[in-house]
Amino acid sequence: MTPEAEERLSAQIKARHRAAARAPSPLLEHLASGEEAILDIHKALLVLEQADPKLARVVEMRYFGGYTEAEIAESLGVTERTVQRDWTKARLLMKAALPKR
Repeated sequence: MTPEAEERLSAQIKARHRAAARAPSPLLEHLASGEEAILDIHKALLVLEQADPKLARVVEMRYFGGYTEAEIAESLGVTERTVQRDWTKARLLMKAALPKR
């Protein structure tokens, strides 16, 4: 492995550790409340995917994958600012798709 590749891998690992240490998004706080909530999240993600597949990928990568905004931007070929806007929009759409409790 080249020194550049090792450095990039090290940076990615550190970024994932930082992401894992962050508090969960308020959007998905009720994941711990049981199987029904997990199914609700899954259904909301499916609705989001039908509406805008790119937004669904951002949610999957950021929340479930622990990727940073920079990593998502690089992966999708967009700017970090676009990822930030997409994350904001995705959270709003997911929240609207979740049942009220």
